[in-house]
Amino acid sequence: MSLGHLQGKRVLVIDDSDAMRSQMQQTFTGTGCARLLTVPNIRQALEALKAESFDIILCDYYLGENTDGQQFLEYLRTQDLISRNTLFIMITAEQGYQRVVQVAECAPDDYFLKPFTAAQFNARLQRMLDKQDELRAISAATDRKDWQAVIRACDEVLANAGRHSFEALKIKGSALLKLGRAEQAEALYRQIVETRALPWARHGLARALELRGDVEQASTMLQENLAEAPEHMASYELLSRLKQRAGDVGGALAVMERAQAVAPGTMARVRQLGDLALQAGRPEVAEMVLGDALQRHRFSPVREAADYARLSQALIRQNKATQALAPLVQAKREFRDESSSLLLGAHEVIALRGSGERAKAEALMGSLIERARHVLPGDTAMALAEACYLTGHEQAGEQILAHAVQNAPEDTRVHGQARAVLRAAGKSDQHSDALIETNQRQVILLNNEGVAKAERGELEAAISLLSNAADRLPNNILIVSNAALVIAKQMLTRGQDNELLRACLRYRGAVAQQSPEHPKLQQIDVLLSRLRKSESV
Repeated sequence: MSLGHLQGKRVLVIDDSDAMRSQMQQTFTGTGCARLLTVPNIRQALEALKAESFDIILCDYYLGENTDGQQFLEYLRTQDLISRNTLFIMITAEQGYQRVVQVAECAPDDYFLKPFTAAQFNARLQRMLDKQDELRAISAATDRKDWQAVIRACDEVLANAGRHSFEALKIKGSALLKLGRAEQAEALYRQIVETRALPWARHGLARALELRGDVEQASTMLQENLAEAPEHMASYELLSRLKQRAGDVGGALAVMERAQAVAPGTMARVRQLGDLALQAGRPEVAEMVLGDALQRHRFSPVREAADYARLSQALIRQNKATQALAPLVQAKREFRDESSSLLLGAHEVIALRGSGERAKAEALMGSLIERARHVLPGDTAMALAEACYLTGHEQAGEQILAHAVQNAPEDTRVHGQARAVLRAAGKSDQHSDALIETNQRQVILLNNEGVAKAERGELEAAISLLSNAADRLPNNILIVSNAALVIAKQMLTRGQDNELLRACLRYRGAVAQQSPEHPKLQQIDVLLSRLRKSESV
């Protein structure tokens, strides 16, 4: 078997069969691979992927213990653990795997049904490697999340009329959407749809319509897409979100239930369905889908502590407080990081209160309040605030909600969650409005003070004020972007400082991740470019 095109490639093989690993070892020996590693399970594969990068991953679909390669691929892609340029090839004896691929959001680059010949493997691998080479610049820019560079690289492939121009067109459309260029994305997708009404292109067109505010037309497009392509799962998810945003929670839930009937959901879809069921007052649905998913994925890395917290919440809503403790106990054994511990602890307090164990709930709550001194993820903050109000720690609950609003002052989802917590605690809508408006106003005043100091030339004071605020409120894009900007101004005036440069780049990266088209990014980049020229940074 000639596999000379593997010269210098790094290959990872994941298969729980000793015989198959041995066979693959023999197959790749002498091909010139720079690295060949075979592992029997996902745990060892993750350890390898965190330590080094690979050009090709060959993964068996069925890995035992109710874990499969499709779950693993979903996890790797959603967690950005592998480069977009890494080839992921599934190997399976399952004749039904074609159906799995059709409904999968994270499809492999290719898959092989056992048995396959060496010639088949060689020919198809060569085609994949050719595609990998042609799209290398696009993949590298995608890994950096530099969407402007992605578009430029796509345009280069399109200008050269490469074999994979259609793939470049698809990626370009996605990059335009990420940059918020709705009109350009709409024009591109309409051009594709007029030629071939492909499900992904119609879905992209719906996203562009949504982005420019035409939600009604976007919804119509998605409904038409699902009528003709009922297995296009991303269209269910977007249609559901549009209905939810319009206040039709029941309709949003119905859409996701249709999706679940077509294919067992990825964990991301299960979470969306579970959240909608809880919002719609149907906790029994949330219990069913979450319980089933956690059982199916019980050995998979795609689970999160929040999934068990949602299941516990669904049980509590059905007055099953004692049963609600079981998933939390299980999760605490597996998720031991501080953020997960706080989230699970908050839900445990709620379950203990519901089961009448007030003393245990109070003791645990005191410990959680003492530990909750750092920035909290949104769901953790809301659960802790709810637990605070339940146990009489109203001041602590109010402080947690205030911080959550300051961290995301324009996020209506956070505002809705805060209102729900306060409503459950017996607070009036006027109280909720006051809390949200007061904390929105506070961050505006804080930001304005920092900007005013910078404009007066008090750059060190401005940096101190805005950097402290940015570290305390890392999702507040207004404050974080201004922190990066004043640091860049200071270095341009006083000279490069490595510590300040690292902080500036960290804040800039946070802004770019949340809003790739944010206008402050260009201002920051202009200053950093001038700094590079003056200091040869």
